[in-house]
Parts: sequence; structure tokens; C-alpha cells
Amino acid sequence: SRAFRDDLVHDKWTNDIKARGIPLTVGLDPVLHVMTNEAEVALWNNQGLPADRVSMENGSIVTNCTRWPLMIDPQLQGVKWIKMREEKNGLKILQPTQKDYLQHLVFCLENGV
Repeated sequence: SRAFRDDLVHDKWTNDIKARGIPLTVGLDPVLHVMTNEAEVALWNNQGLPADRVSMENGSIVTNCTRWPLMIDPQLQGVKWIKMREEKNGLKILQPTQKDYLQHLVFCLENGV
């Protein structure tokens, strides 16, 4: 939720940065101005990510995390963006109900696709 994200970024993360003695410009938004830049956000918008703040924050988090982020995406906007973004990398989409699902899954895992 918005409140959870605000608490996480502004109360916990920003305070942790200050406590560690890392310089941080007052008023600077760490999610949108430190983890990304305007050119990258424009690229995401061209790839289908909506231009609202929450979507841009999600894009910043997804592209900077070191693991697999959980995306709760009821409108499927993030899914559309990921498909467009990763199409050039050979993204494979699997559904558990499709024929030979397990064989396709094993193939993708073995080959890194």
C-alpha cells in the first residue's frame, strides 16, 4: 500500500542512510532519483509501463533488486511491461494448464530462459 511504501522509504530507509553517515540531499527522492533516472523512466514508459508514480517506483524496485520481486499487479500493467522489456531476452511465458508444461519448465530452467 501507499502508506507502507512511504513508511518504508521515508522513515526506515532514509533514516538508515542517515544513521550510516551516507550523505543524502534533503528533499531528494531515493527511489526515483537515486535508483533510476529520467532517461530510464522514459524507456520504461516506451516499453508500456504507465507513467504514474507507483508504477515508476515499481519499475525502479524491479530493475534494482538482486532477487525476484513480488509484483501484485491486478491491472496487469506490470506484466505487460515485463513482457515488452524481456521480449528481446527470449522470455518464455508458461501456464500450469498448458500441454507439456513441466517439460517446457525444465527446458527453460536448464537453458536459462
